[in-house]
Amino acid sequence: MNRRWELLESGRVSDIINSKARFEELVEFHWRYYSELAFQRKQIREGLNGALRESAAAFEFARWQRVVKYKYSLDPLSAGGSLADPGGRFNVGAIDPTRYPMFSSLYLAVDKGTALAEVLGRDTSISSLTPEELALTKPDSISALSVSGKLEAVLDVRSSSNLQRFVALIRNFRVSKALRSEAQSLGVSVKVITSVQELQKMLGLPNWRDWPMLYDVPAAGQVFGAIAVEAGIEAILYESVLTKKPCLAAFPQNFLNSSSFVELDDPAPSEGVPRRVDSTNFKQFA
Repeated sequence: MNRRWELLESGRVSDIINSKARFEELVEFHWRYYSELAFQRKQIREGLNGALRESAAAFEFARWQRVVKYKYSLDPLSAGGSLADPGGRFNVGAIDPTRYPMFSSLYLAVDKGTALAEVLGRDTSISSLTPEELALTKPDSISALSVSGKLEAVLDVRSSSNLQRFVALIRNFRVSKALRSEAQSLGVSVKVITSVQELQKMLGLPNWRDWPMLYDVPAAGQVFGAIAVEAGIEAILYESVLTKKPCLAAFPQNFLNSSSFVELDDPAPSEGVPRRVDSTNFKQFA
């Protein structure tokens, strides 16, 4: 019997060692990159917080949707699932708790299609299907719930005017000459946000998970979310990357001393299922 052999892949042990060394260099570089900007943010911390607070406004929504994995069905308003590594678009999960404090977020969407797409429809490789159709191809067990609420301090990042003062404060940040030189040697780029459009683009990156998953540092949206939480913002209103429709990243931990709430529209399957999160019970939903 004739056998045909084909070489699928080849390499040397030294290639593996070199690849690992380069990866470690990239991780260390991104940590230094993050640290340089974090130090500059700390210097103007109060100004950044004030810039977001002054742009926040009340927001009321009815019959929006929340989709959760089946294991969270008996606690659908819990934001605990958002703490899993790497977190969500606007919250930091278990990336590296010793360096980056974790905080949770309750994610909601304007309709069921968008909620499904945000939770399940991240694979956009099948161009013939919409994000909603892609989500429906996933076999995951889920629960979809209708929710309504009223929030006192929501930051709408779709509006350029809401971000102008914030960007005015960070546009003068600088990256050290040493870090720029290191970036050049590694073949990567460093950038400081200098316009509202650049900030909005960073907050809406489809591949935001690359930073926490590959380099163990928070993505731009997660850093922005941390500033928003510290500023007392109760939710960030943003556009779904997949459907271009409104979504909310709510922060129940900021409901203290507020009349804000989020609640289920329909009766719960049992009395033990919490139907509302507000200032009286927000701690149990983090």
